[in-house]
Amino acid sequence: MAEELVMPRLSDTMEQGTIGRWLKREGDAFAEGDVLAEIETDKALMEFQAYDSGTVLKILVDDGESADLGAPIALVGEAGEQAPADAGKAEKKPAKKRKREDSAAAEEAAPAPAAREPEAPVRAAAAPSGNGRAGGSAALRVSPIARRMADQAGIDLAPLAGRGSGPEGRIVKADVERLVKDGGAAEQPGGADAPAAAPPAGSELRDLTPMLKAVAARMAHSKQTVPHFYVESEIDMTRALELRKELNDGLDGERVSVNDLIVRACAMALIDHPQAHRSYVDGRHAYHAHADIGIAVALDDGLVVPVLREADTKSVRQISRETKDLVARARDGQLRQREIEGGTFTVSNMGMFDVANFEAIINPPESAILAVGGTVPRAVPVDGDIRVRSLMRVTLSCDHRACSGADGAKLLQSVKRYLQAPSLLLA
Repeated sequence: MAEELVMPRLSDTMEQGTIGRWLKREGDAFAEGDVLAEIETDKALMEFQAYDSGTVLKILVDDGESADLGAPIALVGEAGEQAPADAGKAEKKPAKKRKREDSAAAEEAAPAPAAREPEAPVRAAAAPSGNGRAGGSAALRVSPIARRMADQAGIDLAPLAGRGSGPEGRIVKADVERLVKDGGAAEQPGGADAPAAAPPAGSELRDLTPMLKAVAARMAHSKQTVPHFYVESEIDMTRALELRKELNDGLDGERVSVNDLIVRACAMALIDHPQAHRSYVDGRHAYHAHADIGIAVALDDGLVVPVLREADTKSVRQISRETKDLVARARDGQLRQREIEGGTFTVSNMGMFDVANFEAIINPPESAILAVGGTVPRAVPVDGDIRVRSLMRVTLSCDHRACSGADGAKLLQSVKRYLQAPSLLLA
Protein backbone atom coordinates (compact mmCIF):
# COMPACT_ATOMS: atom_id res chain seq x y z
CA MET A 1 0.00 0.00 0.00
CA ALA A 2 1.33 3.45 -0.90
CA GLU A 3 2.76 5.44 2.00
CA GLU A 4 3.63 9.11 2.31
CA LEU A 5 7.26 10.10 2.55
CA VAL A 6 7.33 13.30 4.60
CA MET A 7 9.76 16.20 4.87
CA PRO A 8 12.20 14.97 7.55
CA ARG A 9 13.72 16.93 10.40
CA LEU A 10 17.34 17.29 9.30
CA SER A 11 18.40 19.94 11.82
CA ASP A 12 17.28 21.04 15.26
CA THR A 13 16.01 24.41 13.94
CA MET A 14 14.39 23.18 10.75
CA GLU A 15 10.83 24.33 9.99
CA GLN A 16 10.82 23.99 6.21
CA GLY A 17 12.98 22.30 3.61
CA THR A 18 13.59 22.83 -0.09
CA ILE A 19 14.19 19.90 -2.43
CA GLY A 20 17.59 20.55 -4.00
CA ARG A 21 17.19 17.57 -6.29
CA TRP A 22 15.72 14.10 -6.26
CA LEU A 23 18.32 11.37 -6.73
CA LYS A 24 15.59 8.75 -7.11
CA ARG A 25 12.84 9.47 -9.62
CA GLU A 26 9.35 8.05 -10.04
CA GLY A 27 9.55 4.32 -10.68
CA ASP A 28 13.05 3.97 -9.20
CA ALA A 29 13.60 1.30 -6.56
CA PHE A 30 15.65 2.05 -3.45
CA ALA A 31 17.14 0.15 -0.53
CA GLU A 32 17.53 1.09 3.11
CA GLY A 33 20.29 3.70 3.41
CA ASP A 34 20.05 4.92 -0.19
CA VAL A 35 20.06 8.69 -0.64
CA LEU A 36 16.65 9.66 -2.00
CA ALA A 37 17.08 13.42 -2.27
CA GLU A 38 19.20 16.40 -1.32
CA ILE A 39 17.26 18.78 0.92
CA GLU A 40 18.24 22.37 1.67
CA THR A 41 17.41 23.53 5.21
CA ASP A 42 18.18 26.71 7.15
CA LYS A 43 21.57 25.22 8.01
CA ALA A 44 22.79 23.13 5.15
CA LEU A 45 22.28 21.06 2.04
CA MET A 46 21.77 17.59 3.48
CA GLU A 47 21.21 14.07 2.20
CA PHE A 48 17.89 12.39 2.97
CA GLN A 49 18.38 8.65 3.34
CA ALA A 50 15.75 5.91 3.04
CA TYR A 51 14.76 4.12 6.23
CA ASP A 52 13.50 1.04 4.34
CA SER A 53 13.42 -0.41 0.85
CA GLY A 54 10.71 0.34 -1.70
CA THR A 55 9.87 2.17 -4.91
CA VAL A 56 9.16 5.84 -5.58
CA LEU A 57 5.57 5.92 -6.84
CA LYS A 58 4.99 9.66 -7.11
CA ILE A 59 6.95 12.82 -6.34
CA LEU A 60 4.75 15.47 -4.73
CA VAL A 61 7.35 18.21 -4.19
CA ASP A 62 9.62 18.74 -7.19
CA ASP A 63 13.20 20.01 -7.38
CA GLY A 64 13.35 23.61 -6.14
CA GLU A 65 10.00 23.44 -4.32
CA SER A 66 9.57 23.71 -0.55
CA ALA A 67 7.53 21.93 2.10
CA ASP A 68 7.07 22.30 5.84
CA LEU A 69 8.47 19.82 8.32
CA GLY A 70 6.27 16.70 8.27
CA ALA A 71 4.48 17.56 5.00
CA PRO A 72 4.27 14.79 2.35
CA ILE A 73 6.89 15.11 -0.36
CA ALA A 74 6.49 11.76 -2.16
CA LEU A 75 4.56 8.49 -2.21
CA VAL A 76 6.45 5.21 -1.89
CA GLY A 77 5.35 1.60 -2.05
CA GLU A 78 5.96 -1.74 -3.72
CA ALA A 79 7.27 -2.20 -7.26
CA GLY A 80 4.41 -2.09 -9.76
CA GLU A 81 2.01 -0.45 -7.32
CA GLN A 82 0.00 2.51 -8.59
CA ALA A 83 -0.17 5.83 -6.76
CA PRO A 84 -3.70 6.95 -5.77
CA ALA A 85 -5.42 8.88 -8.52
CA ASP A 86 -5.89 11.96 -6.32
CA ALA A 87 -2.16 12.28 -5.57
CA GLY A 88 -0.97 14.83 -8.06
CA LYS A 89 -0.13 18.42 -8.86
CA ALA A 90 -2.39 19.91 -6.22
CA GLU A 91 -0.26 18.38 -3.46
CA LYS A 92 3.10 19.60 -4.72
CA LYS A 93 3.35 22.71 -2.54
CA PRO A 94 1.46 21.77 0.63
CA ALA A 95 3.80 23.70 2.86
CA LYS A 96 4.35 26.93 1.00
CA LYS A 97 0.96 28.28 2.02
CA ARG A 98 -0.28 25.96 4.71
CA LYS A 99 1.35 27.63 7.69
CA ARG A 100 0.44 31.07 6.45
CA GLU A 101 -3.24 30.13 6.00
CA ASP A 102 -3.81 28.00 9.11
CA SER A 103 -5.72 29.48 12.01
CA ALA A 104 -3.74 31.18 14.74
CA ALA A 105 -4.48 28.29 17.08
CA ALA A 106 -3.02 25.75 14.66
CA GLU A 107 0.04 27.89 14.01
CA GLU A 108 0.82 28.17 17.71
CA ALA A 109 0.62 24.43 18.31
CA ALA A 110 3.76 22.63 19.46
CA PRO A 111 6.09 21.55 16.63
CA ALA A 112 6.09 17.97 15.48
CA PRO A 113 8.49 15.64 17.31
CA ALA A 114 11.76 14.75 15.64
CA ALA A 115 11.51 11.93 13.13
CA ARG A 116 13.62 8.80 13.56
CA GLU A 117 15.69 9.27 10.43
CA PRO A 118 19.43 8.48 10.64
CA GLU A 119 21.92 11.28 11.04
CA ALA A 120 22.53 12.95 7.70
CA PRO A 121 25.79 14.18 6.16
CA VAL A 122 26.02 17.95 6.01
CA ARG A 123 26.94 19.74 2.78
CA ALA A 124 27.58 23.08 4.43
CA ALA A 125 26.53 24.49 7.74
CA ALA A 126 26.17 27.66 9.58
CA ALA A 127 25.22 28.75 13.00
CA PRO A 128 21.48 28.55 13.45
CA SER A 129 19.60 31.77 12.93
CA GLY A 130 18.24 34.27 15.43
CA ASN A 131 14.91 34.85 17.24
CA GLY A 132 14.43 31.79 19.36
CA ARG A 133 16.47 29.27 17.43
CA ALA A 134 18.81 26.75 18.96
CA GLY A 135 21.89 28.23 20.54
CA GLY A 136 20.09 31.21 22.09
CA SER A 137 18.54 31.47 25.52
CA ALA A 138 16.52 28.41 26.49
CA ALA A 139 13.69 30.69 27.67
CA LEU A 140 13.18 32.27 24.25
CA ARG A 141 10.42 30.04 22.90
CA VAL A 142 8.90 31.39 19.70
CA SER A 143 6.32 29.95 17.33
CA PRO A 144 7.42 29.75 13.67
CA ILE A 145 5.01 32.42 12.43
CA ALA A 146 5.89 34.76 15.30
CA ARG A 147 9.57 34.39 14.52
CA ARG A 148 8.98 35.08 10.83
CA MET A 149 6.88 38.16 11.60
CA ALA A 150 9.50 39.47 14.04
CA ASP A 151 12.32 38.99 11.55
CA GLN A 152 10.36 40.82 8.85
CA ALA A 153 9.49 43.70 11.21
CA GLY A 154 13.00 43.98 12.64
CA ILE A 155 11.84 43.24 16.19
CA ASP A 156 14.21 41.78 18.77
CA LEU A 157 12.23 39.22 20.78
CA ALA A 158 14.90 38.66 23.44
CA PRO A 159 13.28 41.09 25.96
CA LEU A 160 10.09 38.99 25.74
CA ALA A 161 11.87 35.76 26.71
CA GLY A 162 9.57 33.69 28.90
CA ARG A 163 6.83 36.35 28.86
CA GLY A 164 4.87 35.44 25.74
CA SER A 165 1.14 34.72 25.95
CA GLY A 166 1.54 31.14 24.71
CA PRO A 167 2.12 27.99 26.79
CA GLU A 168 5.14 28.24 29.15
CA GLY A 169 5.75 31.83 28.08
CA ARG A 170 6.02 31.00 24.38
CA ILE A 171 5.97 34.04 22.10
CA VAL A 172 3.11 33.71 19.63
CA LYS A 173 1.66 35.61 16.69
CA ALA A 174 -0.54 37.82 18.86
CA ASP A 175 2.48 39.00 20.88
CA VAL A 176 4.33 40.14 17.76
CA GLU A 177 1.19 41.81 16.35
CA ARG A 178 0.87 43.73 19.60
CA LEU A 179 4.51 44.85 19.42
CA VAL A 180 4.07 46.02 15.83
CA LYS A 181 0.91 47.91 16.77
CA ASP A 182 2.74 49.57 19.66
CA GLY A 183 5.61 50.61 17.42
CA GLY A 184 7.97 47.87 18.54
CA ALA A 185 9.58 47.46 15.13
CA ALA A 186 13.25 48.36 15.05
CA GLU A 187 13.75 51.77 13.49
CA GLN A 188 15.63 52.07 10.26
CA PRO A 189 17.74 55.07 9.33
CA GLY A 190 15.33 57.81 8.31
CA GLY A 191 12.43 56.34 10.32
CA ALA A 192 10.73 52.99 10.88
CA ASP A 193 8.86 53.20 7.59
CA ALA A 194 11.82 54.22 5.48
CA PRO A 195 12.12 51.85 2.52
CA ALA A 196 15.33 50.00 1.86
CA ALA A 197 17.65 51.84 -0.49
CA ALA A 198 17.44 50.60 -4.07
CA PRO A 199 20.58 48.89 -5.39
CA PRO A 200 22.59 50.74 -8.04
CA ALA A 201 21.44 50.37 -11.63
CA GLY A 202 22.79 47.24 -13.25
CA SER A 203 23.13 45.31 -9.99
CA GLU A 204 22.15 41.66 -10.02
CA LEU A 205 19.89 40.59 -7.15
CA ARG A 206 20.20 37.01 -5.98
CA ASP A 207 18.22 35.26 -3.27
CA LEU A 208 20.21 34.04 -0.29
CA THR A 209 20.51 30.32 0.24
CA PRO A 210 19.00 29.04 3.50
CA MET A 211 22.52 28.72 4.87
CA LEU A 212 23.42 32.33 4.10
CA LYS A 213 20.09 33.49 5.51
CA ALA A 214 20.88 31.59 8.69
CA VAL A 215 24.33 33.17 8.91
CA ALA A 216 22.92 36.67 8.39
CA ALA A 217 20.13 36.25 10.94
CA ARG A 218 22.32 34.53 13.52
CA MET A 219 25.13 37.05 13.38
CA ALA A 220 22.70 39.99 13.47
CA HIS A 221 20.98 38.46 16.49
CA SER A 222 24.33 37.93 18.22
CA LYS A 223 25.44 41.53 17.72
CA GLN A 224 22.07 42.86 18.87
CA THR A 225 21.68 40.73 21.99
CA VAL A 226 25.19 39.72 23.12
CA PRO A 227 27.24 42.48 24.81
CA HIS A 228 30.57 42.04 23.04
CA PHE A 229 33.85 43.36 24.33
CA TYR A 230 37.25 42.88 22.72
CA VAL A 231 40.74 42.16 24.01
CA GLU A 232 43.63 42.46 21.59
CA SER A 233 47.22 41.31 21.89
CA GLU A 234 50.33 40.64 19.84
CA ILE A 235 52.02 37.26 20.15
CA ASP A 236 55.64 36.52 19.32
CA MET A 237 55.33 33.34 17.26
CA THR A 238 59.05 32.93 16.57
CA ARG A 239 59.55 29.96 18.90
CA ALA A 240 56.20 28.42 17.93
CA LEU A 241 57.21 28.48 14.25
CA GLU A 242 60.53 26.88 15.16
CA LEU A 243 58.73 24.14 17.09
CA ARG A 244 56.38 23.57 14.17
CA LYS A 245 59.35 23.15 11.83
CA GLU A 246 60.99 20.67 14.19
CA LEU A 247 57.79 18.66 14.49
CA ASN A 248 57.21 18.60 10.75
CA ASP A 249 60.83 17.64 10.06
CA GLY A 250 60.52 14.78 12.53
CA LEU A 251 57.09 13.48 11.53
CA ASP A 252 56.68 10.96 8.74
CA GLY A 253 54.27 12.50 6.26
CA GLU A 254 52.30 14.44 8.89
CA ARG A 255 52.25 18.21 8.94
CA VAL A 256 51.34 20.34 11.94
CA SER A 257 49.88 23.75 11.11
CA VAL A 258 50.13 27.01 13.01
CA ASN A 259 46.40 26.74 13.64
CA ASP A 260 46.91 23.36 15.34
CA LEU A 261 49.24 25.02 17.83
CA ILE A 262 46.76 27.86 18.36
CA VAL A 263 43.90 25.42 19.01
CA ARG A 264 46.04 23.49 21.50
CA ALA A 265 47.01 26.72 23.28
CA CYS A 266 43.39 27.87 23.47
CA ALA A 267 42.22 24.50 24.79
CA MET A 268 44.79 24.53 27.58
CA ALA A 269 44.06 28.16 28.46
CA LEU A 270 40.30 27.56 28.61
CA ILE A 271 40.75 24.79 31.17
CA ASP A 272 43.06 27.08 33.15
CA HIS A 273 40.39 29.80 33.27
CA PRO A 274 36.91 28.38 33.91
CA GLN A 275 35.57 31.90 34.54
CA ALA A 276 36.21 32.65 30.86
CA HIS A 277 35.06 29.22 29.73
CA ARG A 278 31.39 29.33 30.59
CA SER A 279 28.20 30.31 28.79
CA TYR A 280 25.39 32.64 29.80
CA VAL A 281 22.16 30.62 29.53
CA ASP A 282 18.81 31.89 30.82
CA GLY A 283 20.28 33.96 33.63
CA ARG A 284 22.72 31.28 34.75
CA HIS A 285 26.31 30.31 33.96
CA ALA A 286 27.01 26.95 32.34
CA TYR A 287 30.58 25.79 33.07
CA HIS A 288 32.17 23.48 30.51
CA ALA A 289 34.16 20.42 31.52
CA HIS A 290 36.08 20.23 28.24
CA ALA A 291 37.20 22.63 25.54
CA ASP A 292 35.13 21.75 22.46
CA ILE A 293 36.66 24.11 19.95
CA GLY A 294 34.99 25.18 16.73
CA ILE A 295 37.32 25.74 13.78
CA ALA A 296 35.96 28.18 11.21
CA VAL A 297 36.28 26.83 7.65
CA ALA A 298 35.56 29.10 4.67
CA LEU A 299 33.62 27.50 1.82
CA ASP A 300 32.88 28.84 -1.66
CA ASP A 301 29.47 30.05 -0.52
CA GLY A 302 29.40 30.40 3.24
CA LEU A 303 31.05 29.19 6.38
CA VAL A 304 31.05 25.97 8.37
CA VAL A 305 32.43 25.52 11.88
CA PRO A 306 33.18 21.88 12.69
CA VAL A 307 33.85 21.20 16.37
CA LEU A 308 36.95 19.44 17.67
CA ARG A 309 35.71 17.61 20.77
CA GLU A 310 37.69 17.66 24.01
CA ALA A 311 40.64 19.44 22.45
CA ASP A 312 42.13 19.87 25.92
CA THR A 313 42.72 16.09 26.12
CA LYS A 314 44.43 15.79 22.74
CA SER A 315 48.06 16.17 21.72
CA VAL A 316 49.16 18.53 18.96
CA ARG A 317 49.46 15.58 16.58
CA GLN A 318 45.95 14.36 17.43
CA ILE A 319 44.58 17.86 16.94
CA SER A 320 46.36 18.07 13.59
CA ARG A 321 44.98 14.74 12.35
CA GLU A 322 41.41 15.32 13.51
CA THR A 323 41.34 18.91 12.24
CA LYS A 324 42.51 17.86 8.78
CA ASP A 325 39.79 15.22 8.69
CA LEU A 326 37.07 17.67 9.80
CA VAL A 327 38.16 20.35 7.31
CA ALA A 328 38.36 17.89 4.40
CA ARG A 329 34.92 16.47 5.12
CA ALA A 330 33.51 19.98 5.62
CA ARG A 331 34.62 20.93 2.11
CA ASP A 332 33.32 17.64 0.69
CA GLY A 333 29.97 18.01 2.46
CA GLN A 334 30.46 14.92 4.62
CA LEU A 335 30.15 16.32 8.15
CA ARG A 336 27.52 14.95 10.51
CA GLN A 337 25.11 17.17 12.42
CA ARG A 338 26.78 16.43 15.77
CA GLU A 339 30.09 17.62 14.32
CA ILE A 340 28.87 21.20 13.83
CA GLU A 341 27.08 21.66 17.15
CA GLY A 342 28.01 21.99 20.80
CA GLY A 343 31.17 24.09 20.62
CA THR A 344 32.30 26.03 23.71
CA PHE A 345 34.82 28.32 21.94
CA THR A 346 35.79 29.12 18.34
CA VAL A 347 39.05 29.91 16.57
CA SER A 348 38.67 31.96 13.37
CA ASN A 349 42.00 32.24 11.58
CA MET A 350 42.28 34.56 8.57
CA GLY A 351 46.04 34.90 8.67
CA MET A 352 46.39 32.96 5.43
CA PHE A 353 44.44 35.75 3.69
CA ASP A 354 47.03 38.38 4.62
CA VAL A 355 44.71 39.88 7.24
CA ALA A 356 46.47 41.94 9.90
CA ASN A 357 43.69 41.70 12.50
CA PHE A 358 39.89 41.65 12.78
CA GLU A 359 37.06 41.31 15.30
CA ALA A 360 34.91 38.19 15.08
CA ILE A 361 31.26 37.84 16.12
CA ILE A 362 30.48 35.42 18.94
CA ASN A 363 28.40 32.36 18.10
CA PRO A 364 26.02 31.91 21.10
CA PRO A 365 25.83 30.08 23.40
CA GLU A 366 29.62 30.18 23.19
CA SER A 367 30.99 33.09 25.18
CA ALA A 368 34.15 33.86 23.20
CA ILE A 369 35.85 33.59 19.82
CA LEU A 370 39.49 34.21 18.93
CA ALA A 371 40.19 36.12 15.69
CA VAL A 372 43.68 35.35 14.38
CA GLY A 373 45.53 37.58 11.95
CA GLY A 374 48.63 36.94 9.88
CA THR A 375 52.15 36.40 11.23
CA VAL A 376 54.61 38.99 9.95
CA PRO A 377 58.32 39.63 10.60
CA ARG A 378 59.06 42.88 12.39
CA ALA A 379 62.04 44.45 14.12
CA VAL A 380 61.38 44.76 17.86
CA PRO A 381 63.49 45.34 20.96
CA VAL A 382 64.51 42.08 22.71
CA ASP A 383 66.77 42.16 25.79
CA GLY A 384 68.19 45.52 24.80
CA ASP A 385 68.81 44.56 21.16
CA ILE A 386 66.75 45.07 18.00
CA ARG A 387 65.79 41.72 16.52
CA VAL A 388 63.43 40.50 13.81
CA ARG A 389 60.61 38.45 15.32
CA SER A 390 57.50 36.82 13.84
CA LEU A 391 54.53 38.63 15.35
CA MET A 392 50.85 37.66 15.18
CA ARG A 393 47.93 39.88 16.21
CA VAL A 394 44.90 38.28 17.82
CA THR A 395 41.60 39.68 19.08
CA LEU A 396 39.41 37.89 21.61
CA SER A 397 35.69 38.70 21.44
CA CYS A 398 33.91 37.99 24.74
CA ASP A 399 30.33 37.93 26.02
CA HIS A 400 30.31 40.33 28.97
CA ARG A 401 27.45 38.38 30.57
CA ALA A 402 29.66 35.31 30.85
CA CYS A 403 33.06 36.76 31.69
CA SER A 404 34.49 40.05 32.87
CA GLY A 405 37.13 42.10 31.11
CA ALA A 406 39.75 40.73 33.50
CA ASP A 407 38.65 37.15 32.79
CA GLY A 408 39.02 37.72 29.05
CA ALA A 409 42.41 39.36 29.51
CA LYS A 410 43.69 36.50 31.66
CA LEU A 411 42.52 33.96 29.10
CA LEU A 412 44.33 35.79 26.31
CA GLN A 413 47.46 36.11 28.47
CA SER A 414 47.52 32.32 28.90
CA VAL A 415 47.07 31.72 25.17
CA LYS A 416 50.00 34.08 24.57
CA ARG A 417 52.13 32.37 27.23
CA TYR A 418 51.59 28.92 25.74
CA LEU A 419 52.43 30.07 22.21
CA GLN A 420 55.51 32.01 23.28
CA ALA A 421 56.76 29.04 25.34
CA PRO A 422 55.52 26.35 22.91
CA SER A 423 57.23 23.40 24.64
CA LEU A 424 54.36 23.70 27.14
CA LEU A 425 52.01 22.63 24.35
CA LEU A 426 53.70 19.23 24.27
CA ALA A 427 53.24 18.58 27.98
